[in-house]
Amino acid sequence: MTTKQDIVIGAVTGYSWADVEAWATSLVTSGFTGLGVVIVYDRDRAGDLIAENLESLGLYPVRMPLRGSVYNQRFEDIAHVLQTYVNSLRYAVITDVRDVYFQSDPIEWLEDHLERPFLAVSESVRYADEEWNRDNLRNSFPAYFDRLRSKAVCNVGVLAGQAGMVADLCLAVSRIAESAGVPVADQSGYNLLLDMEPYRSAVQFVASEDGFACQAGTIADPLKIEKLRPFLLEPEPKLDAGGVQTAAGKLYPIVHQYDRVPEWNQALRRRLESEPVSDALDVVRRTHAERSAAYRPGLPYILGDSDGASILEVASTFGVPQEKSSIQLFSAIPAHTPIDNGEPAPRVSVVCPTYLRSDFLRKVVQYYCAQTFDGGMEMIILDDSPEPVDFLDDDLCRQYRIRYIHIEKNRMTLGDKLNLMTQLARGEIIVEFDDDDYYAPQYVERMVEYLGDADFVTLSGWFAYDPENKGFYYWAQDVISPTHFVLSPSKPAYPVSTTGWDSDWAYGNIWGYGFSFVWRKSTYPEVEVRGYPPEGYYCDLDFTLRLQRAGFKTVCAPDTEGIVLHILHPRSSVGMLPQYVLPDFLIEKYFPLYAEEEV
Repeated sequence: MTTKQDIVIGAVTGYSWADVEAWATSLVTSGFTGLGVVIVYDRDRAGDLIAENLESLGLYPVRMPLRGSVYNQRFEDIAHVLQTYVNSLRYAVITDVRDVYFQSDPIEWLEDHLERPFLAVSESVRYADEEWNRDNLRNSFPAYFDRLRSKAVCNVGVLAGQAGMVADLCLAVSRIAESAGVPVADQSGYNLLLDMEPYRSAVQFVASEDGFACQAGTIADPLKIEKLRPFLLEPEPKLDAGGVQTAAGKLYPIVHQYDRVPEWNQALRRRLESEPVSDALDVVRRTHAERSAAYRPGLPYILGDSDGASILEVASTFGVPQEKSSIQLFSAIPAHTPIDNGEPAPRVSVVCPTYLRSDFLRKVVQYYCAQTFDGGMEMIILDDSPEPVDFLDDDLCRQYRIRYIHIEKNRMTLGDKLNLMTQLARGEIIVEFDDDDYYAPQYVERMVEYLGDADFVTLSGWFAYDPENKGFYYWAQDVISPTHFVLSPSKPAYPVSTTGWDSDWAYGNIWGYGFSFVWRKSTYPEVEVRGYPPEGYYCDLDFTLRLQRAGFKTVCAPDTEGIVLHILHPRSSVGMLPQYVLPDFLIEKYFPLYAEEEV
């Protein structure tokens, strides 16, 4: 049985590496041996530099888009990361980043002292006696000010406990903070939750003198301490040669807001520059560099997938050994490599992942067989349905170079399927066919032309059809029109105004619909398709963004002639937002073969 991991996680935006460095370097030299993770929201060079430096220390940057106030959103995103890997995690420690310093391993304290599902750290002052917290509570939740005014404030910048409990707590903090309607409501929302069941019964309130985390903003800030000293609920901490300690001499594993105390800030940063710490950091960087030369483990590899099933189990079911890298989840073995029958290798490998869609799959095989591309093709179908399909006979597969792979019992992620099919492909160009869309006979031929000398191509404009409601649409994804139409599997289409929408929305859509993805096999294994992207994207968008970051040439082109029709049906997994509604009779003009069979 795999030993569960511990995790320390935070989030940053608007920071430079200098702002993050103390958190990162103090964590890796504190004795902590778990996973250090930072959600990096910025997509600029500063964000890239933070991510690169974190990786050099063996820490894990998770890139996510910032959708609102970081104070409220970060807890939703932290909850997402924790919940994704909850079955592989033991303890989780959530901290601010810019102003947090680790003096020792916080997990050791939790192992010795944690008695309830999670802990909350006191600021050693009541709401009624501290101006910032008092005003923040009034602004965020005025109706509940009297409920909390006499209670001690707990700081949301450091919380910890059992990973599953902490994940759900973080989600609750984000939701209650968002409901306040103000940018900064995380701390007041957190304290309101702590005063409510079931959190009140599940929390372990930790005082400053308990020695887990020091909240210097209230108990040591020289700009505030004179005013607050008469109201403090505990004795003040102290700094000596060993570090920041409680009044009783216990060394805090975590010092929060240390930079508000100039003497502490100077002493702790000087400690990071000391020879022993510098030597330790050199060892960390060298060890990580040596490991990265052979493989680059990521969170999916380290922690497995969201339902706790081992990727190794999936691989062994298929008889495929797993590499040590999260980038190379699977390696083809001789029994599953393409058979060299003396024929020239095909130029194109059409790959089709499928699950429980035999009716759709039968049609998409027909679309593949009707392709006009004459440069040589093969088709690889990877199906993890409980039962195999019964219509792919040997003669058909031999004539059209179709390889059907059925995996029993274990589900695979879409990313794992695409990676395995890419490795098994003989063609230099990979063309993805979704099992539920219509691909016209000229589709592969035209997409190879669009690819040209690039490494990747997708469509930036395409046709969509809703057979149930007879709706025919076109989506030009490179522009945002005043009105778009929401297409979803569960309800009829309806218009929506785009006033105020961010231009990044269009960019994400262009690169985020995998049904029209075409790429060169040579991009693998440098960039693979991740089954559970840590940034929170779907695997399609995550794949293209990482291709771009890796320097591969990615291009897009609009379909204006009708080479593919994206179909909406009750079992669709994604929605669409086209801006053009077309007369339904035009489907016969653009897709005559589809109209003849289906419309």
